Amino acid sequence: MSFYSDENVGTQYIDPKSFIAGTHLTGSGRVNFELDGTAMAYLPNMRLLNVGVSSNGAHLYNRLVGAYSIIRNIRLLDGKTELSACNVCDIIQGFKNVNRSNSHSETVDSKLSQNSLGWEVQGDVRKIARIEKVRGATALEASSYKGWLDLRDIFPMLNSVTHLPTAVFKNLNIQIEYAGALDRQILTDVTAHITTARPLLAVDILQNPKIVARLNGQLKSARWLELEHDQFNIPQSVNDGGANDQLLIQSVNPKINAFNNKHVERILISKEYQNPLKALNGNNQIGFGRYQSPTCFRQQVNFRVNGRNIFPRNGITGNNERLAYLVDAWGDCIAYPSSNQYGINNIANVLVDGADYSGQLDYIGGYIGEYVNDLVINYQRSGLQQGGGANAARPTTDALVAHVYAEVAKQLIVNPDLSYTIEYSQQ
Repeated sequence: MSFYSDENVGTQYIDPKSFIAGTHLTGSGRVNFELDGTAMAYLPNMRLLNVGVSSNGAHLYNRLVGAYSIIRNIRLLDGKTELSACNVCDIIQGFKNVNRSNSHSETVDSKLSQNSLGWEVQGDVRKIARIEKVRGATALEASSYKGWLDLRDIFPMLNSVTHLPTAVFKNLNIQIEYAGALDRQILTDVTAHITTARPLLAVDILQNPKIVARLNGQLKSARWLELEHDQFNIPQSVNDGGANDQLLIQSVNPKINAFNNKHVERILISKEYQNPLKALNGNNQIGFGRYQSPTCFRQQVNFRVNGRNIFPRNGITGNNERLAYLVDAWGDCIAYPSSNQYGINNIANVLVDGADYSGQLDYIGGYIGEYVNDLVINYQRSGLQQGGGANAARPTTDALVAHVYAEVAKQLIVNPDLSYTIEYSQQ
C-alpha cells in the first residue's frame, strides 16, 4: 500500500493480556491478546513473535513443525464473534511447512519456524540429506531460539481485507491454546522438560483519519477460504500385523459432516498414529515424530461428494498419482525419494537416515470446488505381516487418525451503519 512510504503507519508491540505457560507438567497453556482499540485501524499483517519454549537442556524442535508445534488451536475474535480460526493447528502447520519449494524451506521457513526442512545432495557421499538445524531450545529462555509466525498464514480472512477499522471491529482479540505435554513431542527428545515462552504480538496501525475514512468507504465485503478440520479413524487391523493380515484389504467409508452445507474448494488428509509412541525410538523421535503423515500400502482414496465420485474409476491408487493430485491442488510440496512410499529397499543408499524418513510425508489432497451437502471419504489400504515389539510402527495395520482439512468459503458483509455479519458463502 502507498501509505507505507510515509509516516502514516506505526507499529505496536502488544504483550498478552493473560498468559498461562504450557509446561510438561501442566500439559497445556493459554494466551490472550487484546487490541485496545486506541488505533483507528489495524493492518492485517499481524505477526506473532517469540513462539517457542525453553527446556532443561539443548534440544531441537520437532523437525517438521518446528516451534509452531506448541500451538494447538488459535482464534481471531471481535468480542465473542469468531472472525477466523485454525483448529488442530500443529498438524496442518506441518503440511504448510512442506507446501513450499525446497529452497524456500531451507532458506526462509526453517529460520522462521525453527524446523529442519530443506534437502540437498551431499557431494562427499552423493546422498540426499536433510539440512539439520543446530539451534533449538536451551535451559534459558533468553538463549532459546523462537519462531516468527505471520498470522495471515493462519487466519485467511486477513488476506482478504485491506484493514481492520476499530469503528467496525471494536474488540479485537486473539486467543491461543498451547500444547505442553510430553506426548505432544514439541522437542525431538520427548523426555525434555519444556516451558512455553511468553509471546509478543506485533501489529501495524493507521492513525490518519483521511486514509482510514477512504479505506472504510471501500470496505463493503470480503470473501476468503477458511481452513476447517474434521477427522475419522482408521482402526487397527484384526490381526495387528499378524500372518493373516498379509494383503488383507481394509476399507473405511466415513461420512464427514463438518463441511456439510458449505462451499468447499481444496481438501487435504494427513494421517497420524493413534498411539504417539509408535513414532519413537526410545526417547527420541523417528524422523518427524508424531507429526508425520505415515504411508500405508496399496492405498486407494476417493471423495464422494453429493453422491458422485470426484476421481474416476477406483480413485487415487498409486504413490506418484497421489503426489500429483496433491501438487495439482495445493502447489509445490517438498518431496524426496521415498517420502510418500512404503517399504523402499536400500533407501539408505540414496537418502541419509533414509530408514527414519521413508514414507513420512504421505499427504492426500484434491480439489472439490462445489457446494457440499454430503461428503463420504472412501479409503482403503492393504495389510502386511509385520513383526516388532508392542510399540513398533506398522502403518499398514496400525490404528491411525485421519485429519481432514478443507477450505470452505466464508464472507464478511459490512453494513452502512458499520455493523457486519460473517457467514458461509454459498459459492
